[in-house]
Formats: sequence, structure tokens, C-alpha cells
Amino acid sequence: MSREFDVFFSEAPSGVVEHWGWLVALGVVVAVIGGVAIWRARATTLLYVGFLGALLVVAAAAVLIFAFSLTGYWTDFFVHVLWAVLLAITGVVLLTRPSISAEAITLAIALYLIATGVFGICFALFAHVREEWLHASEGLVNVFLGLLLLLGWPISGLFAIGLFLGIDLILRGIAMVALGLTLRNMAQ
Repeated sequence: MSREFDVFFSEAPSGVVEHWGWLVALGVVVAVIGGVAIWRARATTLLYVGFLGALLVVAAAAVLIFAFSLTGYWTDFFVHVLWAVLLAITGVVLLTRPSISAEAITLAIALYLIATGVFGICFALFAHVREEWLHASEGLVNVFLGLLLLLGWPISGLFAIGLFLGIDLILRGIAMVALGLTLRNMAQ
């Protein structure tokens, strides 16, 4: 993986290197948006759930159009219509009941984190791989975060998605700033 990254830096287009400041500015804007998302975690959660619901409704319409464009394949037609109906129902529920939907999504995230954490710990213990402590610590962090969400549920469902989204945006913004500053060093 680092080889591809090194190739990017050694063969970076001159236009990218010359305009490193735009990447730094974009990184700062993304990080600030992440900070606002953390500050207003509940509103961010509801906005994200509503956006996800709208995407599902649009996807339902696209699948339905695709279903009617199939000619001669009745089994595919009915499968696609059923899929479109399920997408539409899920999207409408997310749009009309964002608080309850956020709680359900958070419960699913908590259970997912616990399951992946347990599997990660088992993998570290029984797979006989190098640096098993890294896999075990990742598993422990996942189990800890999952239990933290689960213990605070349903209240955690109202802000957890916005909090996670904000943290992700801050980390992505920092990465963009770091990339821009590395490109600046290449330009000099």
C-alpha cells in the first residue's frame, strides 16, 4: 500500500503540486464541518437519517424504472419491483420517523461493533498471525464502543451517528491538510 502512495508523490502532476493550498483549505473546511457536526450531533444525526431516507426513495424509483425496462424476464421484474417497494418503505420510514430510525440504526451499529470485535479477538487468539496484539486491541476497542452504544441506548441513538460522522470528517480533514502540506514540500 505504501508503494502506491510513494508512486503518487514521486509522479504527482505538477498542477496538483502547484495548487497544494486548495487541498489544505478544503481539509480545513471539512474539519470545521466535522466540528460543527460534533457540536450539533443530534441535528446532524437527524439530517443524516433524513438524507439516507431520501437516497433510498430515489434508489427505489431507479430500481422500479429498471424493472419496467426489463422485457421478457418476469422473475427479474417481480424481484426488482419487490426490491423497489422495500427500498421505498424503508426510505419513507427514515424520512417520516428519523428519531426512531436513528435509534434502530445505532442499535445495529452497536451489535455490529460487538460482533466484529469478538471475531477480531478470536482471530487474534486462534489464527497465529504476526502482531496479534494489534488485532486483539482493535477487537477490544470495537467491543468497548459497541457496549458503550448499547448501554446508552436509546439515548445514544439520538447523537451517536452525528458524533461518528463528525469525528470521521475531522480525521478526513486532517488527512487532507497533511497531504496538502506534503505537496507543498514537493513544490519547494
